[in-house]
Amino acid sequence: MNRKITILIVFFVVLAGAFFLFLFRGTDYAKKSLPVLGNPGHKVGAFTFVNQEGDSITEKKLDGKVSVVEYFFTTCTGICPKMNRNMDQVYEKFKHTPGFQILSFTVDPAHDSVPVLAKYGEQWGADPRVWLFLTGDRNALFKVAVNQFLLSAADSAGATEQFVHTQFFALVDQDRRIRGFYDGLKQEQVSQLSDDIRALLQEEKKD
Repeated sequence: MNRKITILIVFFVVLAGAFFLFLFRGTDYAKKSLPVLGNPGHKVGAFTFVNQEGDSITEKKLDGKVSVVEYFFTTCTGICPKMNRNMDQVYEKFKHTPGFQILSFTVDPAHDSVPVLAKYGEQWGADPRVWLFLTGDRNALFKVAVNQFLLSAADSAGATEQFVHTQFFALVDQDRRIRGFYDGLKQEQVSQLSDDIRALLQEEKKD
């Protein structure tokens, strides 16, 4: 008899747990916080670049906002068009959301001047307050990609002003911490990026 009672108790405990998970599956109780990536204490450090309006943009622009970061160049005919089509999907979802922005850094500053970036942004219908296209010193762009945003990049040989960039997007939280990397060529990862942006925006509300 005791064995039967024990089995019944275990059954109802499991059933109650399953019901609880089902009931709260769409709430914060069922969600795990996004990890903080990089070495302990890593935050995006100092930088200064120029956006498509000619304004100076520093790391302070990241403070208090959820930011998506990518590297590209305007004359790219390879992966960049698909990356930015997918980035545009993210932009359209969140362009009216306070506390959200996109930072697209060129890897070809010799060509991608402020007017070039302005025209490129216009092609995407990008609000420069939300989707920033940035240029500046080539070496600084490279170092910030690798050391600050933790995105893989390779310095190119020869006289070219480009460096080889990744197709990955970086997700940066309101405290300048890296919270995720997403393959900008894969729709499922871009969709996951949107979900994680919402999670970070919700984190800010709870704080």
